[in-house]
This record gives sequence, C-alpha cells and structure tokens, in this order.
Amino acid sequence: MKYQLMRLEDKHIEILYEWDQTEKDRKLYTCRPLHELLPFDEYKQNNINKISSGIKELFVLVEQHCSNIPLGRIMLFDYNPRNHSKEVGYYIPPDLRGKSLGTVMLSLLLKMVLSEEEGLNKIYATTSSNNIQSIALLEKTGFKLDGRLREHYWIEDKKFDQLHYSILQREWCELQMFSTKG
Repeated sequence: MKYQLMRLEDKHIEILYEWDQTEKDRKLYTCRPLHELLPFDEYKQNNINKISSGIKELFVLVEQHCSNIPLGRIMLFDYNPRNHSKEVGYYIPPDLRGKSLGTVMLSLLLKMVLSEEEGLNKIYATTSSNNIQSIALLEKTGFKLDGRLREHYWIEDKKFDQLHYSILQREWCELQMFSTKG
C-alpha cells in the first residue's frame, strides 16, 4: 500500500478531534500540562489559526488514493531560525498502531523537510522513557539520543526521564544514500 503526507485540511479536523477525545493514554506520553479538550468549533479554529500563522505545520498520513481518511498526524513546531531546527510530534490512533505507519509517516516527513533546499539542519523530538514505541520509532528512523532530563515526567506518582532525540540533515542524507545502494 502506498501512503502520502498531506497538509491538514478542514475535512481531517473532525477525525483528529475524535482521536483526541478517545485517546485514553494521553497523559502517559507528554510532560506538558493536560487541558480539557475544547469544544469542536474552538478546536477547529485553533488548529486553523496555528497553521495559518506558521506556529505549526500539521500533516496527516493518508493512503495515496484516499485522502479523506487520516491514518496518523505529524507536526513540526518551535522553529528556531538561528539553529535551523524544528521539533516533531506525531500520533497514530490505537487501532492503527503496530503496523509501521509511524515509520512511514516520520520517514516521509524527514524526506520532505531535510532536503538541502529546506535549509533545516536538525529535527528533534522528546519522549518519555516509558514510551517504548516512540523510542523504537525514533531510533528506527535514524534519530540519535542526545540526552535526558531526569525524572521530568510525573505520571500517576511515577517518575520517568524525558529523552531528547535528534537527526541531522547530513545524517538523513547518508541514510538515504545507504538505503538506495543496498
């Protein structure tokens, strides 16, 4: 099956909202404060505003010939023009996990944004040390562990480290050259 990334469109927002409403484990994977989910109209407008202002670049993974049904979402944010870097965040709904869609989605994004023409040097991500699936995804796509913030996540009275991963533009290009030769 072939997949593609496309920029978030109005037709996708309702599904993303549903994912946010039904995700039971959201608190397990973020160190950021959790907020009540906004009513749908506010949620939709909020996303539209963030995208149009450039605060976030939000994409969805879809099957190549079925762009109405997102299979996952991925976003870039916190652009640092001085360091030529952006942070990446991603989400795959529970019923689609374990099917390599995260790897496909992250690889498509890296291919798009780490080309020499884009001018980015680094894409980075943070994850909790208990998020084994996210750690595996990052390492599988070539991210390297840069460091950790000890006991940065407090989840249900348990403490976990926050792991910082990144991939450099030159590392991504080397991986692509190696994968095309083999």
